[in-house]
Amino acid sequence: MPSTFYNGLSKEGQILVNEAMDMIRPGYDPQAHLMGRMVDGKPHYSARGTMYYALGLMLLEEPGCVEEVEAIIKAVAATQYDIPKEIFHGCFDKQTRPACPEGVLDYERLGLYGRYYMDVFYERMVDAFRLRLQDDPALAEHAAAIEQHLNLSTVETQPIVWTNYEPNSREFVLMCYAMLLEHYADKLSEECIRIIEHSSRIGMEGAIVRSKTRFSPLNTNIQCMHVFLLDYFGVRFDVKEWRDYAVEYAEMMVEKYLQYHGAAEYNSPTYCGVDLATLGFWGRYGSNERLRELGEILESGIWQDMMIFYNPAMMNFCGPYSRAYELEMGVHTNFHAMLYWALGEEKFPLHPVTAETNSNTLMVFGAINLPPEVEKGLTEPKEDVTIRRQFRELSEREDPENNDALCTATAWISPDLMTGALSGSENPSYQLHPLVVFWRGGKGLGTIKVLRSAPDGDMQHMHTVLFDGVCDREHLTLDVDFRVNRDVKLYFEIEYPGVCASAEISADKWLLPGLTVALDAKAPEFFLEKSECGNILKVCYMSRTRVKETKQMHFDMVLKLG
Repeated sequence: MPSTFYNGLSKEGQILVNEAMDMIRPGYDPQAHLMGRMVDGKPHYSARGTMYYALGLMLLEEPGCVEEVEAIIKAVAATQYDIPKEIFHGCFDKQTRPACPEGVLDYERLGLYGRYYMDVFYERMVDAFRLRLQDDPALAEHAAAIEQHLNLSTVETQPIVWTNYEPNSREFVLMCYAMLLEHYADKLSEECIRIIEHSSRIGMEGAIVRSKTRFSPLNTNIQCMHVFLLDYFGVRFDVKEWRDYAVEYAEMMVEKYLQYHGAAEYNSPTYCGVDLATLGFWGRYGSNERLRELGEILESGIWQDMMIFYNPAMMNFCGPYSRAYELEMGVHTNFHAMLYWALGEEKFPLHPVTAETNSNTLMVFGAINLPPEVEKGLTEPKEDVTIRRQFRELSEREDPENNDALCTATAWISPDLMTGALSGSENPSYQLHPLVVFWRGGKGLGTIKVLRSAPDGDMQHMHTVLFDGVCDREHLTLDVDFRVNRDVKLYFEIEYPGVCASAEISADKWLLPGLTVALDAKAPEFFLEKSECGNILKVCYMSRTRVKETKQMHFDMVLKLG
């Protein structure tokens, strides 16, 4: 028998919950009471995904759900670090990552600049170490293995963010905790409530240290959750400092946002969807009027930002993206699910199952407040729309006092072709997409994006590889500056059904299905890489450590449909 909350959802909300549970359920390990599985004797579990499942169980109130959820809560809490004075205090998923060494990192004395220069010096040292290995005939063939051992030794002796611990997991798990406490506390045992409250308290302690020290910067979606949780648990635990900090932090977010009317992850369908879903919690559960007002400003503004770049004809956002995963929105975003829920099936029937569908069980506890003027921009066709917007990004690994470079996004949208480029970015993230093309061909949607990686394809954070791109309708230019002492592979990734067999690629022209690209490339000789499935083709260029001529590249592209 579904819960009262589930029965109060719209038909669309109920469908989103059912789709999420259909997606999540096969991955649940009932023995471990966690989402994931053992692989080669090692656990691969997700506290965040597990809590989405727990919410879904309570929404549907299936037989035995309370007992199972209580077992889940105990299992998830057991994956949390409870070690005050450590930078990873309150983080989850400790079973699935290399253990965090304790008592070796005094982050309070180290400070922001110490952390930054540790990163910079380590990167320089590894780059120099790599070159020495390559120059020694006795070691060159073992260079990769030796470097791997060096990296493993570092992980074993220092807690490395995103490797040993994942700080964002706290906010996602605590959001789920809050909804269990808010809507299902009467069904859970006192012991379970105590576990949730203790886990929430230490999670908040660690999260507040992170936000106040800025030791590991918060992205916009985590900031949105952090503010909600400060307010919610500040009320529940009667901690006035947390409630005051929630408003203070929200004021700071709005002030920075209004400077350029843009969040740090600008035009990011992956992350802006989480921003919007979470801001709905501010309005629904916020304990004071000012917090709710600030949430409305951000929510309305981000909806308007997203509307500008959305192309209804292609059901996708035009690039460029400061941070995103796959380009195709049917793979990695909850944005269409939000529109389906907000507008209803009759107006917006699209709601594909994506990598973010599992979060539907949390999203439905909030609210989607779609401004009326935005609905038109998200549903009516766009023809010959030129866009130029500025924003301040978040560069997580840059100088802590200078990690918000001013960027300019340019884009062009038409029903069958859209282009986008980014300039000014200093973002080292592998999720950066500084040049993007979408076109509509006979077999569906085609995309082109620019990425960079190590020669072996490892998509690590590439520090100081800078892009300067400009888009003007069917014309794009891109300059790339490789300020790094290592080999880097730059590539244009073309995705289209059967493109590996059908494309004709030369130095100055790409003949793609439904699209011709005239290319003037001031770059080393290219080479091609083809995917086994035949749907992804990479046009690659190498920047070599000791070859000065490969340190700057320039690309001029003219596109023509047909």
